[in-house]
Amino acid sequence: MSRLRTVRLAQVLVLALATLGVGTPAHAVDECLHPPVLGEIHAEGVVPDLLAGDGQATMFIAYSGDWYPPDYCSGVTATVQKTDGSLRREIAFDGRDGTGMPPAIAITATLPIPLVNGAGDWVVTKVTHGAESMAVSVPFRIRRGTTATIEQPARVTSPTKTTVTGVVRNYTSTGSLAVSSGRTVQLYGGGAQSGQLHLLGSGRTDTTGRYRFQLPISAPVLFKVAVVQSAGYGPAASGTVTARVLASLSPLIASTRGYIGVWWRVSAKAFPTTVFTNLQRWDGASWTWTQSFGSPAADGTFTRWWKPDTAGTYRLRVELAGTGPDNLPIDREVSPVTVTARPATITGSAAPTNATVIRPGTKMSTYGHLTAMYTTGATGPFAGQRVVVQTRPHGQTSVPYSTVATATTTGTGYYYTNWFARSDVDVRVAFISPYQSVGSAFRWLRVVDVR
Repeated sequence: MSRLRTVRLAQVLVLALATLGVGTPAHAVDECLHPPVLGEIHAEGVVPDLLAGDGQATMFIAYSGDWYPPDYCSGVTATVQKTDGSLRREIAFDGRDGTGMPPAIAITATLPIPLVNGAGDWVVTKVTHGAESMAVSVPFRIRRGTTATIEQPARVTSPTKTTVTGVVRNYTSTGSLAVSSGRTVQLYGGGAQSGQLHLLGSGRTDTTGRYRFQLPISAPVLFKVAVVQSAGYGPAASGTVTARVLASLSPLIASTRGYIGVWWRVSAKAFPTTVFTNLQRWDGASWTWTQSFGSPAADGTFTRWWKPDTAGTYRLRVELAGTGPDNLPIDREVSPVTVTARPATITGSAAPTNATVIRPGTKMSTYGHLTAMYTTGATGPFAGQRVVVQTRPHGQTSVPYSTVATATTTGTGYYYTNWFARSDVDVRVAFISPYQSVGSAFRWLRVVDVR
């Protein structure tokens, strides 16, 4: 509103004095004289940059109201020059414009700007209407134009960073384009679906006019850049490009052996970390969930778990799913996993209880420890279990072993029992498991030579 105010009050005062029979002032104020405003009335303050040829700048003087006659304030001129005094000229306000919000009319003038030496600081020094003039000081700057390109980013595999780059150039006094170094470039980005862009950061062009930004993305991103105006060159904006990304899944780290009732695990790295990792098992007809799923940690690592309940050979895989990367879903399969009962281990020793020479009927002692794998995966004493001592005729491998003694393990897995030697035999100790989830254990101890 400050630029649109007028001295309409002076005209009203003159009419009032005439009505009352009072003479007009000796030096009436010329209401047509006002400092001009750069730009058009609908685009106030906009001064075009110089590009490949001569340019022009528009300025206006506005008067509030829409009741003025068509020739109101005709003949107004302005004196314009560069601040160093060069290119001084007088331009006429010979155009008309207006606006209805609020109602106003405007007289407009166009200043030619030569390509060769028109860039720089200018000033409007005087406004003239007929014999009246008014000294003013309306400075403005003419900048040379700028262009900015943005190159299509290569599709990358996460976590490789996306590179956004392009070149900034400016127009010269000959109308050609030259690289523009040291320019401030702002990077804007946003979801490719929404199209809403936000300021992500800023940088500067190098000696070749090139800017570079590197940043990770987890989904398609729309990018554009804006070049900030400098003292001599105007702003610029690039077009938009869409950067795309592929998800990555590292080789799986897992054992090819599993045990009934013990958690089996598989580990890997997946990027971007917004993906969904899911451990699946082949049931003979389709891949089914194991109910182990989730997103990777910040460094991409993840571990998925599965507890088998039946012995057998299984196919398992990790699948990455979600939205964003172009290649989802992807998966990796573990080599076939063989599941067995948890292993048990038995140690033992067989020797005469008191004698030094084994004869028919010599009392023998057998003792040792029984251990087994727990459901935690750790190994420890297997208490309360039946252990048997078995023999067969020495060297007769086709004859089955027969049980000659039994024992029950203590809390530490220790067992002890006695039996009697009557002939030459092979001796072993065994834990014959009654459980599906724990395997049997056997240990050959010695040959008993009866004399």
